[in-house]
Amino acid sequence: MSETETLSNSKPPADRWRLWVDGCGGFLLLAGHRWSVGGASSAWGTDVRIQADLPRRAGVITRQEDRYFWNSAEKPESAVPLQPGHPLPITSSATLVFRQPSPLSGSGVLTLQPPHRFDGHVDGIIFAADTLLIGPTADCHVQLYGLQQKVVMTRRADQWLAKVLGTAELAKLPIGTRVAMGEIEMTLENA
Repeated sequence: MSETETLSNSKPPADRWRLWVDGCGGFLLLAGHRWSVGGASSAWGTDVRIQADLPRRAGVITRQEDRYFWNSAEKPESAVPLQPGHPLPITSSATLVFRQPSPLSGSGVLTLQPPHRFDGHVDGIIFAADTLLIGPTADCHVQLYGLQQKVVMTRRADQWLAKVLGTAELAKLPIGTRVAMGEIEMTLENA
């Protein structure tokens, strides 16, 4: 079997999802503690692919406890701490900005400034740790302006659960089904 056939026949890992939030866009959710970053031509083995002048593997982002680090492919032995709100120290025309919006969550967000785009038609990458927030304020991983409510998402085993902040019940987020959580409508799918 060729490498191309292996790629098309392999099942996606259980640690990658796409979250589509109505009125806001799409986000790639990545679990784990280590993610490779590279150009869009690096379809095999790269977690975050960017349509820009990046090499196949530009480097790796790692999470240690609640801190994030960048290891360049040029200098893999030197880990640079990522500062929220600052661009990643990469050599490219693309500007990747890292955020860690909530002090109560270890999840981080990677956005890309125009005109460049992430591969897969997503607007951002979320490095999913324990929880993530969707809502109108700056402490949300997915910011959706004009709302009053926030939704908190959490993962238990291979199941995502969510609830409107302030309510008691966590509800399962079934893969491939559009779900309304208060004011927010979203769809979660395997990536």
